[in-house]
Amino acid sequence: MITRLLVGIGIGVCIGGLMGYFGKCSSGGCPLTANPFRGAIYGGVMGALFAYSFAGANANHSPVGKADATPSEYVIHVNSVEDFQREVTNVGEPCLVDFWAPWCGPCRQLAPIIDNLAEKHQNAARLCKVNVDLVPELAKTYAIRGIPCVLFFQNGKEVERIVGLGKQQDYERVLDRLIAAPAR
Repeated sequence: MITRLLVGIGIGVCIGGLMGYFGKCSSGGCPLTANPFRGAIYGGVMGALFAYSFAGANANHSPVGKADATPSEYVIHVNSVEDFQREVTNVGEPCLVDFWAPWCGPCRQLAPIIDNLAEKHQNAARLCKVNVDLVPELAKTYAIRGIPCVLFFQNGKEVERIVGLGKQQDYERVLDRLIAAPAR
């Protein structure tokens, strides 16, 4: 992280300094091209911001702190509308469906919670994940406006939803209530 930040600052200083040297703003008011010193300062700041903002994109860590965390084998990944009908709307058992995207930070934080719930409730409920980038028609059908969005289904019908990142006990409470409810 520190190395990436220093490299970003170094590159920014070089580019900013070059822009200040060769750019030569006629009015002198442009921060990057007024003079090489000012260009180097602004370039360094911009380089630091870019390096810091992209530092987490390639980090290989899970939100729960386990570097070797792997997705649960009990979570069903829905990749089409037909999969959704077969796995969620055409079944009688309770279903938890996580609408997510790989670029969403809170979605990545929710993933280990969903995995834990899937392992705990593997014989009583279905836990599914829908990538909204791969199946946008499902997101549209269920009016998903923000992610993560977890929908709970009973007998193929949506009965509750939690928008945003919640605590494990919030999801577990709804799931336990649906499991305890008699099937109709």
